[in-house]
Amino acid sequence: MKAIVAVNNLGFIGLNDKLLWYNKEDLLHFKKLTEHSSLLVGYRTAQALPPLRNRKLIVVDRIEHSENHYYDVDWCIGGKKTYEKFCDSFTELHISHIDNNEMGNVTFPDLSKLNPKCKIFNYHF
Repeated sequence: MKAIVAVNNLGFIGLNDKLLWYNKEDLLHFKKLTEHSSLLVGYRTAQALPPLRNRKLIVVDRIEHSENHYYDVDWCIGGKKTYEKFCDSFTELHISHIDNNEMGNVTFPDLSKLNPKCKIFNYHF
């Protein structure tokens, strides 16, 4: 599965389950990459998302500990705990670097268990 995340200059990815910024270019980039795909998302992040047309959301079950039923997922879109839990399965990681200096309460995930064969793509908005 691929993953996509946006991070600001201070290393934050969110505040209270939402993005810290509005960046039209990054949102269009997200849409272009993820449209017509299945998206793995954490429970709290899913609650905060707007409707994502032409995409199928697969919400990580808080109780289920088996990762076997997440095999048919195209993208992981967060939140932090979901990235950390599944990073060993990522084949691609797309990181949007947002020129923003606001303080958040959710930092970039610990990807120390990232699949060593994962290709990393960086974008700057």
